Amino acid sequence: MNRWAAAFGLICLSLLCACATGLSPLSEPALEDVAPEKQDYRINPKDILEIKIYPDEELNREVAVSPRGTVNFPLLGEIQVAGLTVTSAEKKMTALLEKDYLVYPQVHIRVQQFHTMTVSILGEVNRPGPYNLESEDGETTLLEAIAMAGGFSNIANIKKIKIIRIEGGQKKSYRVNAEDIIHGKKSDVTLQANDIVVVEQSWF
Repeated sequence: MNRWAAAFGLICLSLLCACATGLSPLSEPALEDVAPEKQDYRINPKDILEIKIYPDEELNREVAVSPRGTVNFPLLGEIQVAGLTVTSAEKKMTALLEKDYLVYPQVHIRVQQFHTMTVSILGEVNRPGPYNLESEDGETTLLEAIAMAGGFSNIANIKKIKIIRIEGGQKKSYRVNAEDIIHGKKSDVTLQANDIVVVEQSWF
């Protein structure tokens, strides 16, 4: 059974015993309106990157992203890459190499090894707490994380889940309706490092 089937099975099981209220959504932005289902992966500290340069293959390197979010690269020195998509990092390095060193360089970056992403799952789940999430593509969705936390408790309000996220140095909160995701009405949400997921209680 793959991770999608396992996550879906556990979520559906918990849905049978979860009680959802008919309350209207709070006036907070829906996460789907801001963060689409499939965001391009953003490089994180402790990722391992394979960087290939054409035509100068002698510059090819496998480098680790430092805790500060930088990599050291020949000719360029220290470069900030954390928070950038792979495509953005490629464009940044291409521009820097083209400016002073190479003619029409082509930069190709691949994430060789993803960092371990930590998120906190709190509230009405069966095993609340922090979780280290590892996946082959570096991405974990909300429902996958809920499944890792043992699924929803029997008093969870699956229509009202809060995701607290740091964006641009500011704390932001978003509402997600997991029932809509389970029934295919909305797309699942890709979590980011250090997200806090809070499943609220259903009030009878």
